[in-house]
Amino acid sequence: MGTRLPGQPQPGHNQGLGIAERERLFSGGSELAGLMSRFDWDDNPIGPPEHWPQSLKTAVRIMLTSQQPIWIGWGKQLIYLYNDAYKAIIGGKHPWALGRPTSVVWHEIWEDIGPLLAQASGGDQGTYVEAQLLIMERNGFPEETYYTFSYSPIPDDDGSPGGIFCANTDDTQRVISERQLSLLRELANAAAAARSVEQACASCARAVAQEPRDLPFVMIYMIDSNGDVARLEALTGIDHDHPAVQPTLSIEAGGRWPLAEARQLQAPVLVRDLPRLFSVDFPSGGWRQPPKQAVVIPVPASGETGQGGFVIAGLNPFRLYGESYARFLNLVAGQIAAAVSNGGAYEAERRRTEALAEVDRAKTTFFSNISHEFRTPLTLMLSPLEDMLVRDDAELGADERSVMTVIHRNGIRLLKLVNTLLDFSRIEAGRMTASFEPVDLVTFTTELVSNFRSATDRAGLRLVIDAAPLSAPVHVDRDMWEKIVLNLMSNAFKFTFDGEIAVSIGLAADRRHAELKVRDTGTGIPSGEVPHLFERFRRVEGARGRSYEGSGIGLALVQELVKLHGGEITAESELGRGSVFAVRIPLGSAHLPPGQLGTSRAQVATNMRAQAYIDEALGWLKGEIPLEPPHPSSPDDLGLHASAAFGRDRVVLADDNPDMRDYVRRLLGQDYDVEAVADGNAALEAVRRRRPDLVLTDVMMPQLDGFGLLKALRDDAQLRDIPVVILSARAGEEAKVEGLDAGASDYLSKPFSARELLARVRANIDLARVRREAETTLRDLNERLEVQVSERTAELQAKEARLRTVFEASYTFQALLSSEGVLLDANATSLEAIAAPLKEVVGQPFWETPWFTGTPGMPEVIRSLVDAVARGEVARQEVQLDLPVGGWRWFDLQMRPVRDETGQIAAIVPEAVELTERRQAEEAFRQAQKMEAIGQLTGGVAHDFNNLLTVIRSSADLLRRRQLSPERMRRYVDAISDTADRAAKLTGQLLAFARRTPMERRVFDAARHIEQIEEMLQTVLGAPAEIQLELRVRPLPVDVDVNQFETALVNLVANARDAMTGRGVLIIRGERVQHDGPAGPQQFVSIAVSDTGCGIPPDQINRIFEPFFTTKGVGRGTGLGLSQVYGFVHQSGGRVLTESEVGKGTTLTLLLPLTQKPLGPHERTERGPELLTERWNVLVVEDNPEIGEFSTQLLEDLGYRTVLARSGTDALRMIDEDPDGFDLVLSDVVMPGMDGVTLGQEIRRRLPTIPIVLNSGYSHTLADGDRHGFSLIQKPYSVDELSRVLRQVMAAKRAFRPLPSE
Repeated sequence: MGTRLPGQPQPGHNQGLGIAERERLFSGGSELAGLMSRFDWDDNPIGPPEHWPQSLKTAVRIMLTSQQPIWIGWGKQLIYLYNDAYKAIIGGKHPWALGRPTSVVWHEIWEDIGPLLAQASGGDQGTYVEAQLLIMERNGFPEETYYTFSYSPIPDDDGSPGGIFCANTDDTQRVISERQLSLLRELANAAAAARSVEQACASCARAVAQEPRDLPFVMIYMIDSNGDVARLEALTGIDHDHPAVQPTLSIEAGGRWPLAEARQLQAPVLVRDLPRLFSVDFPSGGWRQPPKQAVVIPVPASGETGQGGFVIAGLNPFRLYGESYARFLNLVAGQIAAAVSNGGAYEAERRRTEALAEVDRAKTTFFSNISHEFRTPLTLMLSPLEDMLVRDDAELGADERSVMTVIHRNGIRLLKLVNTLLDFSRIEAGRMTASFEPVDLVTFTTELVSNFRSATDRAGLRLVIDAAPLSAPVHVDRDMWEKIVLNLMSNAFKFTFDGEIAVSIGLAADRRHAELKVRDTGTGIPSGEVPHLFERFRRVEGARGRSYEGSGIGLALVQELVKLHGGEITAESELGRGSVFAVRIPLGSAHLPPGQLGTSRAQVATNMRAQAYIDEALGWLKGEIPLEPPHPSSPDDLGLHASAAFGRDRVVLADDNPDMRDYVRRLLGQDYDVEAVADGNAALEAVRRRRPDLVLTDVMMPQLDGFGLLKALRDDAQLRDIPVVILSARAGEEAKVEGLDAGASDYLSKPFSARELLARVRANIDLARVRREAETTLRDLNERLEVQVSERTAELQAKEARLRTVFEASYTFQALLSSEGVLLDANATSLEAIAAPLKEVVGQPFWETPWFTGTPGMPEVIRSLVDAVARGEVARQEVQLDLPVGGWRWFDLQMRPVRDETGQIAAIVPEAVELTERRQAEEAFRQAQKMEAIGQLTGGVAHDFNNLLTVIRSSADLLRRRQLSPERMRRYVDAISDTADRAAKLTGQLLAFARRTPMERRVFDAARHIEQIEEMLQTVLGAPAEIQLELRVRPLPVDVDVNQFETALVNLVANARDAMTGRGVLIIRGERVQHDGPAGPQQFVSIAVSDTGCGIPPDQINRIFEPFFTTKGVGRGTGLGLSQVYGFVHQSGGRVLTESEVGKGTTLTLLLPLTQKPLGPHERTERGPELLTERWNVLVVEDNPEIGEFSTQLLEDLGYRTVLARSGTDALRMIDEDPDGFDLVLSDVVMPGMDGVTLGQEIRRRLPTIPIVLNSGYSHTLADGDRHGFSLIQKPYSVDELSRVLRQVMAAKRAFRPLPSE
């Protein structure tokens, strides 16, 4: 093989014509053209270029002039040739690869491309692949590449396979960019969903595992709180037991993974030669060989609580670690850092929320415990005081009674204050649990207000109650409503010294609310203080009242309780005249939480809370009015009667406080048999020993507490129905709900009054009723985390910016559409093609953007594609666009739907790859093939014409001999005439194929005409084959050229004859049919020619009408017969249908438009030339002297007088000189200067009545059948044809000029 490079001496044969041939073949300034020109081809299998086949030369010229990367392989070894654009693909193998076998040049990918080349080398069909992965070694190392290419067979000059033509498109950057963009998108999704550092690392590892080609293995390490050790959080692509995987890594220098260096530089550090470093191979990640390099990337800490770390990633063994790869790895590390930051932030926020919840729980526990500490001693103080104060005066002195009264009053006040503080703390913590039930609000409120009548009477005030009936009960929490009314009444009484306190309850003016109004004529409130009335701990400085005492939270508590009912409270006041407080509660229950709704229930009528407020109010009177001692608590106070002594109920009392046990036992002992014990175990034994009617238990006891006792009773089938009342110093709604949920029948908080205890015990024994209330839960943590949404949104925007970097760097045309097809985004490559910024096109329908509006019909096409993708389909189409930049360009356009988590289409992604250069290369190659075919035609036509000319010349030579008999002279003349007819037929076939034959249209019956030429067609078919006519429908009128119609039939019959090899039956069938035409259904005349021949292979059936295509042997046809048929039918407005089956035959059907014009005469007469009885003057216009002389002589022999003009200008001059001197004009069409059509039009303008006959062998002006109103005779013509045409035009003129010119 020759490998001579530039500068080496040239062999001697590159001289003379060889040098000229090379210069022509390798012309141009490209580097490869110069290399090929100077290459020593003598010892190469394909030989010197001057001896190359023409097809190879044509392909090489196309390749060298193309900007598309192209290579050619020629011969059995596929000797390698390529152009300048291909140098970027072949890389370091240039120029070594020139002239070498392809199997040597691409030995590393031969397994991939060898089968494709073998298929294309067969010569029948090429190959095409898109984005094919090829591991090439073009620069001394294997690298990952992706190419779209086609292998097209190049025929040799004899038609056999000669070589391969390959056009390439480098898709490497597009494929890798799309793959990396997909990985970054998955990492962004993982970051958004991260809820902890561990989850973030695991999610990122799963995302990386989906695409192991760029990162064969990944390990994620996070730095611990000390900052000197990195702990393994997640990995993918590598096992935990691999030697390179360690649970912890020291960050100090000296380790095999350079963590310290990466941390110091805050940049990736490359680790080379992994097999040597660890003495073991690493996982390959889907490649055929493991990675040899890895990189350690620092993960920076972000935010106040951010956690830093490292990503150890294996590198693609088939990619260089360059700037692009490093940039991608930095984006990956950035996404992982963002995910870790999100997870850490979420985790920190969760810890803060839990800490706040713990503080809230601690506060509630504190108040519960402090209530125990307050309520237990209060109970032990108030109950004995009540007992002592009800004794007779004789038993208790006046001084003692006075002191005890003060103690009792302040104890009640302290109890009220404790209860208020606890209620407010529960509301503030969201722990106040309400149980709303339908209540007769008018009656209930009236009873509560009436409790203050004794205090108002003693204070000299009027208490006015205006109660208007309500149509339906109102849903309220009884305890809360009681606190609302009592606080408002206490407040009015405190600041009113004269006048009245008026209370109204009824329907509000809007008839949608129940309204309570408390109006007083007290001191009033300054206007500046009214807006602050309901603030906590707010007190009006200097206000006159019955007492200066107060916590300042009474009205704030009332407002919160009203809000819990879905209502509102307002206040109006005028200083010195009084105040009005109005409470409005919505009717119905739609505004209340469904879980807190209950039914109306029986109430144990106690006045403990009201008595506390009344006692406090009476205390404000400063001893001016004598106080009554409290009434003793007894069953008679409640209207309940104890059973007889023999039927006394048994009560088991459990309490660890001996004072409390003694007090309750003494209190209940008058009416019940009481067994008092110190703990839950003793109570359980007492219950099992003798079944009681009720169990009264404390909660906090040693050994078995109250709840444990309750559970033991409820778990025992024989004891579970015993009512259990819990006595506890754990006050509050939570404790009560806890007791009731645990199965308690009732719950009584310490301190309690004796009367209330008696009432609860009696009620629970007799009614066995359980009161239950719902427990509130902690506020939802997610509500507190909503504030983080805006921060995470900003982080996602930063991630989107990183993804856009990859998006903008892509060289393909990419965009993003909404599901309706509105443009949302487009990359820089797309915008460069329209020279417009994104803001000018965003928001427009995709089909209305400048990419498509400049191409006629394209917006409709794009809209249909968008509609298809919006339905879930994937659309792909090659389109040619007229763009503002670059003009007409070809693209491979694809559109894909993007679905959300529910499967709905959320967006559309269009992508276009430019195919312009590849299209140009393919078109150039097709044109070269056509030129080669024309070259083949030239030889074939020359061969046929030489044969015809041989006959004509030989016959003419023989006619020159003297003493020839008339018979021999006639035979030679006939031979010349027949040969001329065959030459005219061959020329007609060529013109018909080119559709350049002017149409001599005539209306005739196709069926009758076929019958008339049947004998001629049988002669063409030959024996023993026979023709059968099936012409059952008459007439079959058509308006076409008769001669071309006959020629088409002859070509079809001749084609069938060759297919049947002279044997079989040929059927010609005629009928009327209907087919779809351009304007809808159309009537046609169908002429079907069916043979019983060999048939046409399916892979050739689409080529049979191509010019010069033939399956016959050399010398048996030019390949123009069926091309003439195709040209004639389409020129006549019809079409050709083909049906064929190999081994059974072929049917070719001519569909000619059915005409409605009247039929012409049926006779086909053969007349000889007639001599004129009148001599007419003819102006002959012909630029060819021989034809001019011949034409004038011929016309004179027919009896015409002639004048010859050599050009159109001469003809016009002669007419101007003698306007009446000519009877008709016979003019050639194709002449220098003025052509025949222009001449005829000018003559007609001057002499409108003179007939004009045009004659031509060919003219594009007349090729479409438009004769411009002139008669036409086609060259070559016979004497008979000329005589007939001239007689016709002169006959038409006789009506205007009866006599010839003299």
